[in-house]
Amino acid sequence: MLTSEVIVVGVAQGYVRGVSRRTEQVKEQPGVPAYGFAHLRDRRHHPDVLEYLERIQATLDPFHGRFLAHGPPAEVVEGSWPGSMVLIEFPGLVEARAWYASPAYQAILRLRTDHIQGDVVFVEGVEPGYASSERAAKLRAAEGRSAARKSPSMRVSSWWSAASS
Repeated sequence: MLTSEVIVVGVAQGYVRGVSRRTEQVKEQPGVPAYGFAHLRDRRHHPDVLEYLERIQATLDPFHGRFLAHGPPAEVVEGSWPGSMVLIEFPGLVEARAWYASPAYQAILRLRTDHIQGDVVFVEGVEPGYASSERAAKLRAAEGRSAARKSPSMRVSSWWSAASS
């Protein structure tokens, strides 16, 4: 078992707006890629941002990171989507986290965050052959166990309400 931490950082004009961390136990899944996803709310072609773009690939290479999408216009089919997106693939969460924390990336990070508001998340991919129906079955089973655990206390609560009336 590994501890996996998903980190969401909101940045506005170079200042951290909010950090949300959710930590959970996950099985190590060798060979499962991880993704760095950035939702950039406003694009500005400030000279610092252009320098960031020129330098980022050199920070990704040691961690085998590669761009899958980089700022294309999004076709919005549900809701709204202001801004653009960046999607970077890594061999796993270990590499994604190591890249983000690396001195090379930290040295250029403010070139982007000082000028572009956005959010960045890391998420682990799924294993080959993943079936969403299996996930649904696990969630239904967990919900059934949760309802069974709540059931006795609900009966006691109902009895207590009736007894105290």
